[in-house]
Amino acid sequence: MKKFASTLLLISVGLWAFLFHTSTVLAQTNYPNKPIMFIVPYGAGGGADARSRQIAQKMSALLKQPIVVENKPGAGGNIGTEMIARAAPDGYTIGMGNFAPLAVNKTLFGNLRYDPESDLVPIVLIERGPLVLVVNPSSPYKSVQDIIKTAKAKPGSLTFSSGGIGGSHQLSAELFKINTGIDLIHVPYKSGSAALMDLMASNVTMMFDQMYSAMPGIKGN
Repeated sequence: MKKFASTLLLISVGLWAFLFHTSTVLAQTNYPNKPIMFIVPYGAGGGADARSRQIAQKMSALLKQPIVVENKPGAGGNIGTEMIARAAPDGYTIGMGNFAPLAVNKTLFGNLRYDPESDLVPIVLIERGPLVLVVNPSSPYKSVQDIIKTAKAKPGSLTFSSGGIGGSHQLSAELFKINTGIDLIHVPYKSGSAALMDLMASNVTMMFDQMYSAMPGIKGN
């Protein structure tokens, strides 16, 4: 299952800031001279949150200023991303972004209140990584073929969890459904960690998760 998921989708995660006046910011020789807010548009405990806190720790040591991580989940990452976009363009509000709020959500939400192309400026690409299809260790499904067979025999009987509507978790599953011709019920959560926890509690059938957040559970079994 890991091989299948890794070839299904690659996600790009970038660090973004609302810096229309970048040249002005860089001209300030004493920047930064106060704490920087680091907005994560997803819930605490998920993969994006873990990566953001790792980065914030390194940045704080390098810049000699506190980096305050704030989780602002909701609406597929739109709430936190809008906060980044509407922040003062002074370099003191930055954030984590991925393809959902920066690309896909523009086509999914008719009321998007920021323009990912004009309201945000990329700083650096942090990583690229695969998603992996995971099930509970006690699940009767031991292969992708097992899932497909059951889903075709009993349409709508299997479920998948996600960290929110429009994110990589859901879109991976939707592509899986299209490619295999099966029907799965989507169960969205406020964060990837909550979605993974309910999978481990056997409340849902499966999940497409980032490799780095799924790996501890995989290694443990």
